[in-house]
This record gives sequence, structure tokens and C-alpha cells, in this order.
Amino acid sequence: MAKVKIGKEEYTIPRLNNKDIKKMERYRVEKKLDALDFDTYILIYTIQKASPDFKMTIDEFDEVADAGEINEIREKINDISGLTKYIEKTKSKNLTPGIGKV
Repeated sequence: MAKVKIGKEEYTIPRLNNKDIKKMERYRVEKKLDALDFDTYILIYTIQKASPDFKMTIDEFDEVADAGEINEIREKINDISGLTKYIEKTKSKNLTPGIGKV
């Protein structure tokens, strides 16, 4: 598992499985998260999978994550966790991640 630095801390990033994708999607629907907050939630969820003691809200995470580095952080976490490959595969088949056919 690779590590990603966010703020002053470094976190281990695990691979995600299909069960994780479903949990994240259920949470998005239940909490009615917009795209930006869901993006942040995905990062938090992924870190929590490897570090259950990591307890941070979306707002707290947004305060710690440097705006100039957030895209790089997101790309690293998505690549390491497998989300990038999952998203690319669903888009190539005209599917929406977590939902199915568009």
C-alpha cells in the first residue's frame, strides 16, 4: 500500500473492493451529497479503510487539504485505491459509477 501526504500527515491508501463502492454510493444518496462533498467523502472513506482511527469530517478534511494540491492528492488516492480504473471502465461501457446504464 502506498502513502499520500495530506497537510502535515501521511496516510496509507488501500485498494478498494466492490463492497466499498456500494457503501460509498449508499452514503452519497443517504446524505444527499453534492459532487464536491462526495469527492471529499471518497478520499476520507479510502483513508479510513486503512486507518480506522482517522476521524475527520468533510469540512475538517477540506480545511487540512491544500487547494493547490487537492487534485494531485485525489489522483494519487484514486489511482492507488483502484477507483481510477473502475471509473474509466464504467465510462467506457456508458455506465455511471455505482448506478449502471445512463
